[in-house]
Amino acid sequence: MTIDDQDRQIIDQLRIDGRRSFGEIGRLIGLSEATVRARFGRLRRRGVLQVVGMTDAVKMGEIEVHLAVKVSHLPVALVARELSRMPELRFVASCVGPYDLICDVRCRDLAHLSELLTERVRRVNGVAHAEALTVLEVVKDSYLWAGFRELPPAPTERILPP
Repeated sequence: MTIDDQDRQIIDQLRIDGRRSFGEIGRLIGLSEATVRARFGRLRRRGVLQVVGMTDAVKMGEIEVHLAVKVSHLPVALVARELSRMPELRFVASCVGPYDLICDVRCRDLAHLSELLTERVRRVNGVAHAEALTVLEVVKDSYLWAGFRELPPAPTERILPP
C-alpha cells in the first residue's frame, strides 16, 4: 500500500490528538472532512493505522523494562512465540547482534517484575540469558510515526560540544 504525504499528515494529526475530528484535521491540513474520513478508513482497513490510548509507565507508577534475550537450542521464532503469550510483554522482536530477541515489558511493581523474570521468562525452554534494562525516563518515543514533523530545538536549546 502506498502512503502519500496527505496520509502522513492525517497520521501526524492523530498522533498529536487521536480524538481530533476529521473536520478539524481537514482544516489543519487543507483537505475536506470527507476526504480525511475516506483516507482514515482506508488506512485502518489496510492495517496501517490504529488509534489507541497510550499510557506513560513511569507516571502510572508501573515499571517499564527492555528485555534482551539470548536463545539457544531452539529456533528463535518458537521462543518468541512463547514469550509473546505473556501479557506483560508488549513488544517482542527478533534481532541481529548479541541478543536474539528484544522485548518491551510493563509490570505493576518490582515484585511483579521479579516474578515475571524468574518464574516465567527464564523458565521458557530455549531462553539461555535474559537481561533487563529498566526505563527511568522516556526522552524520545521511537514508536512514534516517522512522518511526524517535529521542529528542531531552537539554537539556544541545543547541546554543543565544549
